[in-house]
Amino acid sequence: MIRMLAPALLFVIMRPLFCPAVMFYVDDSVPTSGDGTTWETAFTAMQEGIDAASHGDTVAVAEGIYLQNIQFYGKNIVLTSTDPADRSVVASTVIDGSGAGSVVTFLGTEDQSCVLSGFTVRNGRADVGGGIAAIGSALRSLATIKNNIVSGNWAQSGGAGIARCDGLIENNEIVGNELDPDGLGGAGLAWCDGTVRNNLIAQNLALVGGGLYGCSGTVEHNIITQNTASSGGGLSECHGLIRGNLIAFNSAGWGGGLQYCSATIQNNIIIRNQAARGGGLAHCFGLFLNNTVTYNVAGTCGGGYYDSRSVIHNCIVWANKAPIGPQFHIPYLPWTEPTYSLIQDWTGGGEGNIAEEPRFVNAENGDYRLRADSPCIDAGLNSPDLPETDITGMHRLMFGGKSFTVDIGAYEFFYTGLQKGPGQDEATLVWSFVPDKTYSIFYTDDLVNWHVAIDKFPSSGNQTTSWTDDGSLTGIPPLLAPRRFYRLLENP
Repeated sequence: MIRMLAPALLFVIMRPLFCPAVMFYVDDSVPTSGDGTTWETAFTAMQEGIDAASHGDTVAVAEGIYLQNIQFYGKNIVLTSTDPADRSVVASTVIDGSGAGSVVTFLGTEDQSCVLSGFTVRNGRADVGGGIAAIGSALRSLATIKNNIVSGNWAQSGGAGIARCDGLIENNEIVGNELDPDGLGGAGLAWCDGTVRNNLIAQNLALVGGGLYGCSGTVEHNIITQNTASSGGGLSECHGLIRGNLIAFNSAGWGGGLQYCSATIQNNIIIRNQAARGGGLAHCFGLFLNNTVTYNVAGTCGGGYYDSRSVIHNCIVWANKAPIGPQFHIPYLPWTEPTYSLIQDWTGGGEGNIAEEPRFVNAENGDYRLRADSPCIDAGLNSPDLPETDITGMHRLMFGGKSFTVDIGAYEFFYTGLQKGPGQDEATLVWSFVPDKTYSIFYTDDLVNWHVAIDKFPSSGNQTTSWTDDGSLTGIPPLLAPRRFYRLLENP
């Protein structure tokens, strides 16, 4: 009997693993809620769709205003509007929490295949995570949150917009969320330790960390602007990698742009923030590399930087304003002096520092790229921590002056038309050609040993010249190397 039943039991246990994904539909304009299997028989409530779905299923939601508070309950499903890439559809597909708790709640056991995409999430009101939250401090959802508008939410303790979500948070507008004046921190996001990428984080209000608080994953390529706090207007206590962000027009009592961020902070533009102390940054520790800090204002001291214990390389600190220490104010010694940086009116020590005008392309109109005559070109330090690309994704070192040296600031100088275009497992370098010229192409994987990949590479005769590194001349394909830098030199 046991021998005969065992195969049947195995079949019953394994069968759900092979069930195909199912699509469910939600539309609150249908007269009566149906079985959710077609638009004509759609559910009228999102929670009905979530409850009906199983792992791997998708719930598509028509445009409308849904007065609901929804919970995923740990299900790895996709909840999506009809077109998450269309901002007008996102704005018209609304989940309104009616002030009755978090608008969207994750159990905390979801993985990356769980997706919330294409909604306006508004009018939530909760202790933590008014807009989107994972339940409990020990459970941190890895759900993907992308292409949403998270706006007009409130929280008592932290994370008025999004809290305790450790998955990918990408391409969202997290705008106009507010924390209670006695709350801990993070009106935009709090305690989100995954990757926060390509978001607009703006006009959020908190006591600490107007934009982000306690987010210790990777914070990259965001626009963090017009956030307000008593300390840390843009970011506070974020201890992961902070790179490639525009941090601008934030305000605080301490640290208009950033405060208490002990992280690697690289390739950021930190401009036009204001605070009583530390217009750009205050009390930041760690590694400060290839940033541009300019036009920040402090009411008392430290227009650019206040009380820094960071290791500072390759940074521009220029045109900041304060009655005391307009660029740097370091009230507590000792501190590590910056190196290979451009600092206005600098008279201190530190190897390789310069005090000349950086010569931006057009700072008044927000263009902080380097002109061809900038003293920042080839004036930096090729440290072991050098980022492979600049704030735009341009490869560092590739073109500019006549040495194998990085530029100072968030932007690497390049001639018009120079870019890096990745293939499947290769890198293609494309640059503006000069007629009847040849080029030497160098590469390095360690910033110490440079090798010639090809000598006397000719102009193509078209408007641009290109060369592809597929690994045949450099040992291994570039995407298999930990990192790779290139240098193009025009031969005489």
